[in-house]
Amino acid sequence: MEQRGGIAVSGTVVLSSSVREVAAAETCERAWPVARRLGVTRVAETTWLDRVGIPVFSAVRPDAALVVVTAGKGRYPHEARAGALLEAVEQAVAEFCAPSTPLRWASPRTIAAEDGVKLGAWCPRLDPPVDVDEPLAWITVPSADGQREFTAPAELVLTPCPSVAGGRFGSTTTGLASGNTRSEAVLHGLCEVLERDVTSLMSVADTTRLIAADSLPPGPSQLYGQIRRAGLGVWLRWLPAYDGHYMTCLVDDPDRAHPLYCNGGYGFHPVPEIAAVRALSEAAQSRLTYIQGSRHDLTDSYATYQAMTAGERARCRAQLLKRYARPEPTASFPTPDATLVGRSPQELLEHLLATTEAAGLGPVGVHDFAPLADPFHVVRVVVAHAEHFTPLTRRFGRRLAEHARKHR
Repeated sequence: MEQRGGIAVSGTVVLSSSVREVAAAETCERAWPVARRLGVTRVAETTWLDRVGIPVFSAVRPDAALVVVTAGKGRYPHEARAGALLEAVEQAVAEFCAPSTPLRWASPRTIAAEDGVKLGAWCPRLDPPVDVDEPLAWITVPSADGQREFTAPAELVLTPCPSVAGGRFGSTTTGLASGNTRSEAVLHGLCEVLERDVTSLMSVADTTRLIAADSLPPGPSQLYGQIRRAGLGVWLRWLPAYDGHYMTCLVDDPDRAHPLYCNGGYGFHPVPEIAAVRALSEAAQSRLTYIQGSRHDLTDSYATYQAMTAGERARCRAQLLKRYARPEPTASFPTPDATLVGRSPQELLEHLLATTEAAGLGPVGVHDFAPLADPFHVVRVVVAHAEHFTPLTRRFGRRLAEHARKHR
């Protein structure tokens, strides 16, 4: 039976939402003084601002350049608290390091001749068009397997990216991760990049399958039940990808009947239960974030829906419900790969690197930030050919186009 601190298997701690090398409670103890040193003034449980009861914590960093309030979620409070603290820590480290990180200016044509990685592999924005002979800012990163170095766009490594080096890709935090060990951090960052990649593909043609609720294992079933007992609609969908599992969840509040309260969550992991817990708990966290009003960037969402008519908002909500609730195809919860159960972060990372390469993605690079969060490791994972299409970034790669053509 899973314990609240995680199951320890030969030095590996299997939590409900991740695989670590240190228990969540100990991670919290380690993280608090580091977070304080980096500007975090408070961490608080926000679970009970809502009626769902899935643990959510918030960490506050008043002088943040990215996000002042970061959130963490999980099946248990220690996991949620650790998540909120570490997200604040990794963003603080990225902010402090960005201005002093050396940049190399070169044309995409020059970089492709040296590394063999063409600009299109990084899925740039379509507008404005990129001149392959125009100098762009780059950073040299080691490959995840340590066998080579290659050059990646600075905008995909640094966040926030200096304005002089930005504009072609959109600076986000995808792939920014931290961990008690480097393997923990890199695994978490790679899973996030792959999660965003599949989410991008599904945004143009959704091929996920609805998970039958009666097939859920204990952890996801508990969270699913909490959401349902709160009087909310919930749907969990699944897609196998990169020999792992992609999960996406929608939670709808019928009492509010507004797109702002159709809240999504996503998860990718080699272990399906972990992916499902991530998706379900993130949807609950997203809902609570709107209730709390804690993020300054929520104003964009409010403005978008405020500009719509009541009819347009109703149609938007109806489209979301139709997409997530459609019964065909339906699947039972996937069976975990027995060879991956109880594996260490390093072993899971090696597995994902192999399956990612086999799928035609890569190279995978890892930028190590300065050790400002010692004893934690903070990294940025970048993956060539991984898609990252959102209404904000509007990045578009070859695989996104192929997926759209195949399923149109």
